[in-house]
This record gives sequence, C-alpha cells and structure tokens, in this order.
Amino acid sequence: MKIEGKVATIIFKNDTNNWTVLLVKNNKEYITCVGDTDEVDVDDELEFEGEMVNHKVYGEQFKFSSYKKILPRTSSALISYIADNISGVGKKTARNIVNEFGEDTVNIIRFNPDKLYDVKGLNADKIERMTEFFNTEWEKWNTIEFLSQFQISTVVANRIYQAVGKDTIDIVKENPYSLLGFIRALDFKVVDEIGRKLGIALNNKERLDNGIIYAINKITEFGHTCVEKENLISYCIELLEVDDAEISQAITRLVLDEKLYIDKIDMKDMVFRQSMYKAEENIARCVVEHTRQEIKIKNLDKLIDMVSKNNDIALSLEQQNAISTCLSNMISIVTGGPGTGKTTIIKCIIDILEEQKQDYVLCAPTGRAAKRITQTTGKEAKTLHRLLEISKIDDNDIDMFLDYQVKPIDEAVVIIDEASMIDVMMMNNLVKGVKPTTQIIIVGDVNQLPSVGAGSVLKDIILSDIVPTVELKQIYRQSAKSDIIVNAHRVNDGKYPEFKSKDTDLFFIPTKTIEETVAEISSLVTYRLETYTSLDILKDLQILTPVKKTELGTVQLNEVIQNILNPKSDTKKQVEVSSKIYRENDKVMQIVNNYDKKYSIEGKFFEGIYNGDIGYIKSIDTENERLYVEFDDERLVEYDFDELDQLEHSYAITIHKSQGSEFDFVLLPIFTGYKKLLTRNLLYTAMTRAKKMLIIIGNRNVINYMVDNLESKNRKTGLKEKLEKLLYAK
Repeated sequence: MKIEGKVATIIFKNDTNNWTVLLVKNNKEYITCVGDTDEVDVDDELEFEGEMVNHKVYGEQFKFSSYKKILPRTSSALISYIADNISGVGKKTARNIVNEFGEDTVNIIRFNPDKLYDVKGLNADKIERMTEFFNTEWEKWNTIEFLSQFQISTVVANRIYQAVGKDTIDIVKENPYSLLGFIRALDFKVVDEIGRKLGIALNNKERLDNGIIYAINKITEFGHTCVEKENLISYCIELLEVDDAEISQAITRLVLDEKLYIDKIDMKDMVFRQSMYKAEENIARCVVEHTRQEIKIKNLDKLIDMVSKNNDIALSLEQQNAISTCLSNMISIVTGGPGTGKTTIIKCIIDILEEQKQDYVLCAPTGRAAKRITQTTGKEAKTLHRLLEISKIDDNDIDMFLDYQVKPIDEAVVIIDEASMIDVMMMNNLVKGVKPTTQIIIVGDVNQLPSVGAGSVLKDIILSDIVPTVELKQIYRQSAKSDIIVNAHRVNDGKYPEFKSKDTDLFFIPTKTIEETVAEISSLVTYRLETYTSLDILKDLQILTPVKKTELGTVQLNEVIQNILNPKSDTKKQVEVSSKIYRENDKVMQIVNNYDKKYSIEGKFFEGIYNGDIGYIKSIDTENERLYVEFDDERLVEYDFDELDQLEHSYAITIHKSQGSEFDFVLLPIFTGYKKLLTRNLLYTAMTRAKKMLIIIGNRNVINYMVDNLESKNRKTGLKEKLEKLLYAK
C-alpha cells in the first residue's frame, strides 16, 4: 500500500536508531506515519510504502517500510523548495525562475543551467549551487528507489549513497558485494539478496570472499578469536551453497591477500580474521619483549617491610612474594579470588613507587571498576579509554580499532586492575600505548567471567607460563569470616555452596516456580530487607540476573522493581519513550560507549560516558525534552529525549554488566535459563559482586548445575601459542 503527502510535523525522531513519528497531510486529512527515516524535514513531499496498523495506545497509524522524496509538483511548492534549499535564493528569485520556465523548471536547472542567467537575481555561484543540489537530490532518491526493490530500507540506502556517491547504482549492478567495504555494519545476507536478484553466480569470487569473512565473524561472536578451519568450511557450505573445494580455494585466496590467517594450534588449522590475528601478535610481541628486560631494585625487602609497618599490615609470605615479583619484573601478573589481598598488594606497590619517586598510573577497563579501585586505594584511577584517549570510534569496527592511534603512556609504571575484563582489541591498544621501558603490572581474577569482547587475554598470558605470575590462594582473616567469600571459592573449586540459616552473610531462599521467585524478590525489596538490616534500598541493593529476557530477566524485573521503589507520583516528572517510562529518581545504566557526551566535575570539563556506568535520574525537563542523570554522585549528564535508548533501567542488571563492580547487597535469582549460559564462572562472578550480603533465590538444582558447567571457559584463541612461539624464536 502506498500513500503520498506533505510532512506537517515531526512528532518524534530518535537519532540513534532513526525511528520517527510523522504527521503527514494526505489531501485534506492527516495521517500518523511511523518508521525509520533519514534527512526528513517539515514540508517534504514523500511517498510511503507500508500498511495501516492499529496501535493499542496511539490508535491507527501508517507503518512504512520505505519511503522516497517526491520533487514538488505545484508551482508554489517548487518556489518554496528552491528558496528553502538554495543558499542566497529567496522566494522572490525562486518565483521568477518558476514563472520563467513553468513545468520545465527542474529539467532546466538540471540539464540547461545556462538559461538561468536570464533570470533576475541569479549569478554563477547561485546557479551552480542550484544545479548541484537538484542533481544530487535526484541521484540520491533515484538510488534509494533502486535499492528499495531489494528490501533495503531508506535509512540504510541513504547511508550507502552517502558512502558510495552518485555511482552507487552502477557499482551495485556490477558488484553488490563491494558495498560491504563501504558500510561495515551492512549484513552480508542483505547484500547477498541483491546479488541473487541480479543473477550473480553462487561461486562468484566477491560473493565467496565476503561470505567467508561474514561467516568467521558470526562464528567468533561468542568470544573466540579464531575458528577451526573444518568448522568454518562446514558453516560456509551451508551459508553459500557451494562445495567444500570452492570454499577451501576462497580461504586460500583470502590468506594470500592477508585478510585471513591460518595458524596450527593443537595440530588443527585455526583460521583468524586479520584484525584478531594481528592484535594477538602485537600483544605477544610486547609481552615477550618486556619479559626479556631485567629490573634491579635496591633494598626491596626493606621497602616491603617499611610499607607493611606504615600501613600496620602483617603481610604474608605470599603477599610479600607478589609485591617483590611485581617490582622486580618489567611485566608481571597477580591473580586471585576475593579476600586474597589483591588490593592490599596494589596499595603497597603504590607506596613503594611513591617512596622511590617513580611516576605511575592506575587504570581499569570500566568506569565502575576505576571508581572502585580509586575508593579502595585512595589514588586516582583512569579508565583505559580515558588513559589512551580513545574516542569517536565505532566499537563494532574491529579493523579500525586495530590501527587506532592511542595516546602514549608517559608514566614509568602502569598498574591495570580487573584485567579479566580486557579483550584482545583493547589489550592491543594498551600495548600500543606503552613504551619498551614501561613497567606493566597486571592484576585480576582469572576465574571471573571472560571479557565481553573476543579473546581470553589474562588467562592466555598466565597459561603461557611466560610472565612472572603470583596466584594468591590464602583467604585472610576478615574475609575468611564471610560465607560469601568462602563459598565463592568453593564454587570456583567445583564444590557446591553451603548455606546457613543464621550468623551468615549468604542466604538461600528456595522457590518452586518463577512466579514465587518474583514474589520473593518483590517482598524482599518492599519491606523484608529494610526490617532485617540498615540500608538505602535504592543505592545499596543490586539485583543481578543471568539473562535480559524472561520473567526473571532484567527487562521484566526492572518494571516490577520500578513500580515498587519508584512508583508514579504527582511530585515526580516522567517521560515515556519506546514503551519505557523514565521517571525522576529512577536508577539507570548507560549501555553504549558515548565518547562525546560532556560533563563537568568541580568546574573541569570531561568527555565520555561508558557502557556500564550507573546513575540516577535527577530531573526531567519535559518542555525542552531533556533529562539529567547523575553518575557516581558527581557527574551530571544531560540527555535529549531522543538519546534515551542509550539508557536502561538498572534496578536489575545482568551478571555480565556487573563485572568490575561491587555492591553492598545483592539479590540473585537463579531458577531456570539457557543451559549453556548457566556456567560456573557466571555464578562465581555474581557471588563475588556482593560485599555485605548475598541472597540467592531459586532452584538448588540449577545452582548445582552451574557449579558443574565449565562450558564458557573454552574460548578458542591463539595468544598463548603466539607467546610461546615468539619466546622461543630467538
């Protein structure tokens, strides 16, 4: 179904995902049109293709799948169009043009611009601008219309046109797969549909090469940096519908072009995408070069004894060994579970560096992890993004990330906390920032969840046995009193947790149904926790859950808890965007990196709000469509309403999102879920987020299943092998 009309009002536009609500005048009636748009303005004449739908809240709407701009058809519309779009040409001059050429106006502007010199008010510059604008507009919308036949949306088509230019149609007809080189976010299957409709052969070189790159990206989405060649071939046979010989030949071609790399690991051919292979290679080279350098530090034992006395700490031999190892090597690792003294070691190392007048920098992968280490050490810690000045980059473009120019680290020593969260691409940027003389101290719990991005950096470096590593095993006195910490270590050792009924900081509430589990969470949040212990329920409590969807996922739990802790009130403003209600006092989380978002602290201006930052909505300005969120009790950040898809409610968050954070009180519902997701290190990570109290609600059998499930620890990577090869190469 098609409708035409003039845009009367743009009711809503989300610049992040392009979702738009338009009021369109169609003859004498007004129609609400909804869909994705790009570069649409009031008074634009548009043709929409879609269907009428009945929204349960907003009533009848026209939901369009594509649209195209119609050049004005009436004299008055054309006069306005020229005056509105051509700089220096007002309505009077535009009227002169239309009066002179009538129905031929557009053709004259596009093909015979010399005739325009006879019109009063025009000169060479204005005529050139007018001709260029009309030709560009025609080419763009002609391109968009051409691409729409392949079910490519107007937004994506416009993005393609902006990247490729006026030759888009010719390029697509000749080789649609070349679009993947211009638009990295374009899905191979979309382009392949164009290729099929244009009659491109299944064994076409461009089709096979791009299909294999797409396949390896899909296979390695789950944290792997490489894939077994046999598995890649099997996947590609199904995807590309050609035989294994064609696939093998294409893989060989891509290897020769250095777009793919093949390395033999455990007697198997493993295939890497170029960026992953080179990132691991860069990391391995930096690590090995650092291990070949020696450090001699005088009176180290005396310095360790000094900081022990200054901090009134009786350091164990294990801790002394960790401090000595870190300060005596150009690169070192300290790993261990909760309560084993990692923070104490960092503090002591910092004290010795300051005593020696050595400059250092303390950093962590995320804002919350950096804030936590700042609080525990009393020293400023930076995020890796801020330290390396990484900004304005597409996080999904790993090829660009590979070659990104980072700020060199000037300090003599870099101390990295929460290193289990660092993926291959970020570690590659870190090693680009360090100098050959920079001392690197890596601290982290190797048994935590692996990084969200691809790779297993901390684990691979430890397994290579190349870097001096101290594993802390002793749980210290205060921590040994915590059933949370004791049982977290039990889980990590493959033992089922033991629950007490009193004198404990770890509780288990068994439930028989999902509904009962939600009811238990609701009653704990409503009144039971506050009657049992002293806490600020909104700020001190965090609900963690393995999943986003289902009744025990973040989406539904956030709705439930929002209505309990921050219900609708006449005293609180709220706004509804994309079926989500954002209300003053709501607890929210930033879910994408926004490198450009500005904020100030004590008069100093900074940029960057990052994925995982948690804050509270302080105020909502409905008149100016703005909302203000305060992060970490100091960073007040302004959001336009069309930026709110960057925020999610965070009364409940996933365990993955909690990495690098600690919370005083944690509720952990574990009842059911996708079995491959329910792993030992997921449970271990969740348990170690709680400082004062952890309450697990759900099914004991599922908890035990998680302890037994080691599934997620088996990422396929090549860093360990590259480290070993480089070490023994000379």
